[in-house]
Amino acid sequence: MTVASPDSGSKFQLTRLRKARLATFFGFFQLGAMILVWSTSTSPLREHLGWSGEGGDSNFGLLALSIGIGATVGCYAIGPFIDRFGPRNTTTFTLVLYPLVYIPLAFLGGLGAAMVFGAIIGLLRGAGDTAINAHGVQVERYYGRPIMSAFHAAYPAGGFFLGLVGSALARHFVDSPAVLYISTGVIMSLLGLAFGKWMLAQSELLPADAEVKADESIDRESTGPSKATATLLIMIGFGVLLLGSQLSEGAILDWGQEFVVRHVGTTVATAAAAVTVYSGAQFVGRLFGDRLAEVIGSRTMLAGSGVLGAAGALTAMSAGNATIALVGFGMMGLGLACMAPLMLSSAGRRDPANAGRNIGLVNALGYGGMLAGPAAITVIVEKFGIGFVPMLPAILLVLIAIFGPVLMKTAPKYRRREAAAVETATSN
Repeated sequence: MTVASPDSGSKFQLTRLRKARLATFFGFFQLGAMILVWSTSTSPLREHLGWSGEGGDSNFGLLALSIGIGATVGCYAIGPFIDRFGPRNTTTFTLVLYPLVYIPLAFLGGLGAAMVFGAIIGLLRGAGDTAINAHGVQVERYYGRPIMSAFHAAYPAGGFFLGLVGSALARHFVDSPAVLYISTGVIMSLLGLAFGKWMLAQSELLPADAEVKADESIDRESTGPSKATATLLIMIGFGVLLLGSQLSEGAILDWGQEFVVRHVGTTVATAAAAVTVYSGAQFVGRLFGDRLAEVIGSRTMLAGSGVLGAAGALTAMSAGNATIALVGFGMMGLGLACMAPLMLSSAGRRDPANAGRNIGLVNALGYGGMLAGPAAITVIVEKFGIGFVPMLPAILLVLIAIFGPVLMKTAPKYRRREAAAVETATSN
């Protein structure tokens, strides 16, 4: 196979690149699918472990915490391995193993054993998240235009389809998730092995200097810290902003239904529709976000997304009826849709040779939002009332709109020359 140099994109086999792109879609699909497998199996799992009812809440909370801690560690720990062994080897490793590690939970007993495997599940979940994002960045560099948001759209798509499967099996197997874990785990693992062969190997990656040079006004080596130190600080900045977006998503997904019921005064069914509208808007936003970012620029896209999401949060806060609340949730879904893809893309393209390490750091900080989010929202509800739940997303999204584009200036600009042949052959 011929690998493209910065000026020879037509030499790269287009079929090979299409396969790499499709494999990336599957990676995100699998992540979303297995998380919904988990979400739809919690009641049978608790029944199997003897944790049903209020008496089992604390044990289940510890299991969930072990998964969250494992995911945070996995996000960062996999980074150096991606940079050393290449995205194909590391991503295939997670695609094959991650779906299988759920299976032992269906046969274990006791809190200690469950937490050990919960931590392993989280470890591979976080590692897989970083690995597939790092691979997506390398594929995007070949295309020379934004495509990360579309990759992330496969995440909720996988969750939707496997959520249906998990819900159906949960109705028939109420005492154990074994059937669900074995069937979906084996199928997803085999598909992961097949798609893993289509991913880019280390030798197939574009050179680190293939893109147009970034605007380095923020981290000039002659007057500031070294480039490595500057990169570390920028990654921490991206991670803090990603944590903000994760906190915002958590506020909507964890408290959205309760907010609409109690603040707006609707039925539970209508309140559930508000969260569904949010998820649907996020999916649509990711489908079309890349094209919009290509037209108006990624930095403008991120700023506009933050403003739109914050406006949606304030709209929901001021909603006097269900219709206005639905509009607000839809605006928040559109605003949050492309934030993570845009920031992760910029983080990975800044230093492609160390994309795994950098994305791992950003992801690890972002996953911290899943750990800190429930506590932060609970404090707001207790101190100010449930009507102020959207205030946290509103503040955080404004901060992302302000500081996100500044950090994105440090990423190399897309270079279209080497992707010209791809653009022609793959245009929709």
